[in-house]
Amino acid sequence: MNLIGENLLINWKQRLEKKLQEFLEGIEPPILQSAMAYYPLQGGKRLRPLIVCAVAVALGGDLEDAITVGCSVEFIHNYSLIHDDLPPLDNDQYRRGKPTCHVVFGEDLALLAGDALLTLAFEVLSDKDNFRTLEADRLLLMIKLLSKKAGAKGMVGGQVMDVRKLGELEHISLKKTAELFSACFMLGGLVAKRDDLVNDLERVGMNFGLLFQMCDDYKDKDGFYQKFGEGLKDLIEAKGQEVASQLEALGLLTAQMQAILKSFL
Repeated sequence: MNLIGENLLINWKQRLEKKLQEFLEGIEPPILQSAMAYYPLQGGKRLRPLIVCAVAVALGGDLEDAITVGCSVEFIHNYSLIHDDLPPLDNDQYRRGKPTCHVVFGEDLALLAGDALLTLAFEVLSDKDNFRTLEADRLLLMIKLLSKKAGAKGMVGGQVMDVRKLGELEHISLKKTAELFSACFMLGGLVAKRDDLVNDLERVGMNFGLLFQMCDDYKDKDGFYQKFGEGLKDLIEAKGQEVASQLEALGLLTAQMQAILKSFL
């Protein structure tokens, strides 16, 4: 079962990366195109767009449309990474073993490349010609959802709380990390036209995002690890079981979703 799921994810990831490359073609001037493409075309797990695909397919949605929606999410994720790495925030010199965007292209161009990726996400999502089964009213719902989850009420709000040390760790993690994961689950449901499940998908997505952050902190010995130490392993196990139960109840604990979970647990 896991091998089947992993092979499907490899195929989806290849198709996703081809689509990302297509959306990043023809941008002028070329140096902006290079800066915009630097993170999105480096590879990585592609967890967020793959979740969109896994949910959409499990619920009967069109895979190609899910891949396109996933590209929008991936552009937003990568814009946030570029901005996070800048000197005023995390001041990171390396990401994925390579020099960060501002180290290669300069802080000015990195800032603008991040801006351009954010706007490209909504350019892709707002163009009905990019989709096979989704009408304009449904795309508008998706734009509203994603802009809310990625903006002041979601990811960006969480980043501000993190930078200024405002609020409890779990609340910060829910906004900074989990809100965008929940958007992926909800977008997958909207691709499949299962509006009746959107609230349930939001709940499991928030839990999934928190699980991901706990695992990431355990690996980096940061955040939740600093608070709970090795006891975080027990919390991760319990949260993982909770997420699996939620997924199973919604018919989403497919081979593909199990492979996604396995990639970071």
